[in-house]
Amino acid sequence: MVASLELALERYPRVSLTRLPTPLQSLPILSKHLNLQVWMKRDDLTDLTLGGDKPRKLEYELAKALASEADTLVTCGSAQSNHARLTTAAARKLGLHCEVILSSDQYQKLQGNLLTVYLMGAQVHFVQTSDHWDLEQHVQQVCAKLRAQGRKPYYIPVSGTTPHSCLGYIRCGLEIGQQLAEQRVQPDAIYAPFGTGGIFTALLLSLRAQGISCPLIGISVNQRREHCYKAVEQWWSELSRLLDCDSTLPRGQYEIYDEFIGREYGDPTEASLDAIMLMAQTEGILLDPVYSGKMMAGFLAHHTSGRWSAGQKILLLHSGGIPAIFAYHQELKDHLSRRGAIPDSLS
Repeated sequence: MVASLELALERYPRVSLTRLPTPLQSLPILSKHLNLQVWMKRDDLTDLTLGGDKPRKLEYELAKALASEADTLVTCGSAQSNHARLTTAAARKLGLHCEVILSSDQYQKLQGNLLTVYLMGAQVHFVQTSDHWDLEQHVQQVCAKLRAQGRKPYYIPVSGTTPHSCLGYIRCGLEIGQQLAEQRVQPDAIYAPFGTGGIFTALLLSLRAQGISCPLIGISVNQRREHCYKAVEQWWSELSRLLDCDSTLPRGQYEIYDEFIGREYGDPTEASLDAIMLMAQTEGILLDPVYSGKMMAGFLAHHTSGRWSAGQKILLLHSGGIPAIFAYHQELKDHLSRRGAIPDSLS
C-alpha cells in the first residue's frame, strides 16, 4: 500500500519550497515531567520564513499555479494568519506577486505574522467580517479587479486547504512512518491540531495505509465537532479520488475534541497559555496560542484525566505559528504575571 501511495504522489507536480524532512524528536524533560514517553514532529522547523505546516501544502498548490501561468497569488485569513505569511513568502520565492485579504480583529497590530507580510511586500486588504473563514466573496472581488488589469491571479483558499494541497500531508505521513520505524517507536496515540481538517485527514489516510493503527486525535481550533467529522468525510473522499485509493479503507480509531477552542478561533485560553509555558519551560520549544498551544492543552487535559498511563508513547504534531506569540504579548505577559513567572516590575 505504501508503494502505491508513493507512486500515486509522483503523478502530481510539486515545487520545492522548504527543507524536508523535519525532525521527529524525543522530548525527555517533558516525558519525565508527565511520566510518559513523548515525541514531537517538528513542522515548526520548515525553513520558509519562520516555518510551519503551510509550505508542505503550498508545494502542491503552487505547482498548479505555475502551470496556469499565474503571476499573482491571492489568499485570505485572519490578521495574524500563518498562511498569509507563508503564501507571501512562497510567492516571493517563485517570483510572483501576492495579495492577501485579512479580517480586521483585535490582533491587527503591526507585529508577528502581519509584520512579515508587509515586510515581504504583499498587497494587504483589510475587511470587516464576523468570520475570517468566510472571506471568499472579498477574494473574488480582488481577483476580478486583477483580471481587469490584465493580471493572472491564482486563488488559494483560507488556510491553503485544497485536495491537491493535502497531498503535502500524505507525504508528511509517509515521512512520519519512516521516522517512527527508524527510531523503533510505536506510538499509543498521535495528536494534531484540527483546523480545516485537510492536514488531519491526509495524515489519517497516510498512516493507515502504512499500517499505523494508533488513535489519531484532533484538537479543534475553530469548528464544532460535528463540522469536523463532516470535513474528514469530505477530504477523505477527495484524497481517495486523487490517489486512486479505496475510499472504504478502514480508518481505525480517530477522535476530534472541540472543548479547547475557547470563546472563538484564536482565543488565548488559560489552558493553552499554561501549555505554552510548560513546553517552553521543559523543552525550550515555543508553541502558539492558536494551533499548537490548543493541541497541547487538549493532550495535557487528557493526561490529567488519567487517559494515558505511565510509560505510554505519545507523538505530537507541532504545526508552527510561532510569530503569532508576539501579537499576543499582552495576554502572555498577563498570564506570566498570574503564574508568578515575571517580576512585579514587568507586570
